[in-house]
Amino acid sequence: MWVTGASSGIGAALAEEFARQGDTVAISARSKAALRRIVQGLRREGYACHALPCDVRRPQEVEQVAQTILRRFRRIDILVNNAGVTCFKEFHTTRVEEFDRILDVNLRSLLVASRAVLPSMLKRRKGSVINILSYAAKTTYTKSAAYSAAKAGAEALMNVLRAETRSRGIKVLNVYPGAVETPMWSPSMRQRYRSRMMQASDLARLIYVLTTQADSMHIEEVVVRPQVGDLTV
Repeated sequence: MWVTGASSGIGAALAEEFARQGDTVAISARSKAALRRIVQGLRREGYACHALPCDVRRPQEVEQVAQTILRRFRRIDILVNNAGVTCFKEFHTTRVEEFDRILDVNLRSLLVASRAVLPSMLKRRKGSVINILSYAAKTTYTKSAAYSAAKAGAEALMNVLRAETRSRGIKVLNVYPGAVETPMWSPSMRQRYRSRMMQASDLARLIYVLTTQADSMHIEEVVVRPQVGDLTV
């Protein structure tokens, strides 16, 4: 499998969960040092994990990583589109440059990475694309206009991909987490709300289980929220 945005948070937890379950995992992000730490930790435990750094905002780098994985391992069974960024700003204070960056990472990168792996999946008539979206795609959070727009757009984008490819053996799963304790939140927010947030490792475990279901089943979307509901920020 290939996980983007895997240097920390949900992406790192997914890499660790799938590797420990026996899968060969390739991880990507911009931070080579962070990827190296994850790979070294898993390899010390005897698991297969490989770091292939790239910036998902650069299509050529994404395509190169996909081709490297295909050359080394012959196939990509699962792509996890996990890369994400945000800024907590009100609509009128969000700069165009910030908006563009958030859409590039949270929306456009899904098109770029999915296009890179689809030809090989379609040829085999088998493969899964898992998109880590956000409950922000389904509700309204203040100070998250750009992020919400990107995640809602990603939902629509991937719903179309599912409709176009399900008859050709491809599964597309959209995951909508509520608040998860990851570096996307500021240290003060994590400190204040840690007890109310979900843990990335728990979410990763659930996603792994979803990938083990029968081939005859197509799980299209899963909403996962903290037991106590939304945070009151």
